[in-house]
Amino acid sequence: MPTATRMLRGNKGKRPVNPGEPQPERVAPPCPPHLDDMAKKEWKRLCKLLLKMSVLTEADGMVLACLCQTWSTLIAAQRKLSETGMLFKTPSGYVQQSPLISIVNNCTDTVTKLAREFGLTPASRGRLNVDVGTWEAPKPSPWDAIYVKQN
Repeated sequence: MPTATRMLRGNKGKRPVNPGEPQPERVAPPCPPHLDDMAKKEWKRLCKLLLKMSVLTEADGMVLACLCQTWSTLIAAQRKLSETGMLFKTPSGYVQQSPLISIVNNCTDTVTKLAREFGLTPASRGRLNVDVGTWEAPKPSPWDAIYVKQN
């Protein structure tokens, strides 16, 4: 688990932290140009929210882009599903479930998993303990050097 996440959750196991772990700057990464319009809109909304929550860094662009684009795909699939219905008749006369249901379900799972990474679900948010001040890596202790050498 990343040190920042462990510190936000309280490091209940009291395990030594990596004092040399990279600490990306807490700024919004640039929005990737390949995102569609709905994803770009969600990017802007989430960047504002995640910066307020003090969990977004310059290194989070790829995961945030995946979250936003998957959200956009989910919305498009759900809209199409609302238009066409949950069932359709095949040319041979059989009634089948729309493939859009699988797309919606897969996108929902992916959005939920990625949202947890940013503390965007009630359960994941409850595990975070954000200090609104500047977070700094804890100072190394002599015990950290012993732990690192053994592992």
